[in-house]
Amino acid sequence: MKLSLNKTKYKKKKEILDKLFSFQRFGIKPGLGRTKKLLGFLEKPQNHFHSVHVAGTNGKGSVCSMIASVLIEAGYKTGLYTSPHLVTFNERISINGNLISDDDLIRLSEELLPYAESIGATFFEITTAMAFKYFSENKVEVAVIETGMGGRYDSTNVLSPLVSIITKIDYDHSEYLGNTLTEIAFEKAGIIKQGKPVVVSKNEDKVYKVISEKSTEKHCELIFADEFFKCEQFTCNSDLTMNLNIHSSVCTYPNLNVGVVGSHQIDNIKTAWAAIKIISRNFNISKESLCTGFINIVRNTNFHCRTELVNKDFPIILDVAHNPDAVQKTVGTLIDCGLENKKWNIVFALMSDKDAINILKYLKLICSRLIITKPDNDRAAEPADLKIKAMEAGIKNIVITSNVKEAADLVLSKPQPILVIGSFYLLGEFMILLNHLKK
Repeated sequence: MKLSLNKTKYKKKKEILDKLFSFQRFGIKPGLGRTKKLLGFLEKPQNHFHSVHVAGTNGKGSVCSMIASVLIEAGYKTGLYTSPHLVTFNERISINGNLISDDDLIRLSEELLPYAESIGATFFEITTAMAFKYFSENKVEVAVIETGMGGRYDSTNVLSPLVSIITKIDYDHSEYLGNTLTEIAFEKAGIIKQGKPVVVSKNEDKVYKVISEKSTEKHCELIFADEFFKCEQFTCNSDLTMNLNIHSSVCTYPNLNVGVVGSHQIDNIKTAWAAIKIISRNFNISKESLCTGFINIVRNTNFHCRTELVNKDFPIILDVAHNPDAVQKTVGTLIDCGLENKKWNIVFALMSDKDAINILKYLKLICSRLIITKPDNDRAAEPADLKIKAMEAGIKNIVITSNVKEAADLVLSKPQPILVIGSFYLLGEFMILLNHLKK
């Protein structure tokens, strides 16, 4: 009987998710009108919890997970809404590290989808409304909310947060956000709210100018994370964590161990730390909670595939870097950790709208063999097209595979250093295959 019930639930969940993902046909439609209608239908759940709102191109997922982990360690019931997911949709919505259950996912979808369809809501608008409803009915004390793509017209931009955070701005989604850093920064700065504190990560001066002007216009306290906290040195560990000394004018944290690695993560740590200082005006957060939160990021928030070492006997590293700036930082991290001389077999796939040529120029620095593949997604770039760009980037040893399983079978056939990097969809499929092998 139990097996039959599980099969029934699995079938129901699949039907719900198929229906939910069918809303992607509406694409991305600017404006907050539909989101506000959805939330009005649900009796404005976003007004029932404190929030932290995070936008940016790179690092926003890391900053969200860091802040959520610290709040969890401090004993607060903490919601976390991020995207996209790696393996299962449920990853997008969690409370204290526990993913939304299939039962709740089915229930909320059945409640919301008929109305959503009647107003032409998009996929992300619906999932945002579902997350806010779930957080409200479970009485979370604070929810850490990651924007989907932009800021100004992002579905999440209906909050009145404790703090608005803008991480590293780089070129991405130019067809929606603009072709210059100034244009992109303007869209991201759209999350800045009247009188609410703002934290901005290390960025170019032209980005700082946009954020500063918007903060002044909205009468906001503005904190530059790179100036607020300083890091004197950091040491990479063999398990791809790191130790660092971090200090400000009022506190010092020597030899802090954190569950991430890389100089770019130092910028994210500074940003999260500055935001936590603002959050602590409303929530009591001890030094111990702060430190353990940074150590336990992965455990507390299911934070995976950010230069993550998943096998030590022969290194297998997973990374969702999928734009030039992020890939450059991943390569730099491996060099900082003394791993640049490994004969890296790189499994690689991207969505077709990404800047493949400049990404591949960075991967060339550490690449022994490039295995190009294609995840099960209509937007994925064709391997043959990526091969042409890889050759233009100067990579010579190239293998094409038709799907992720074929690529995984190839690289896992013998012990060798493996880096899987690129699209979330690639990493999600590879993780599933790797987990099956471990069982």
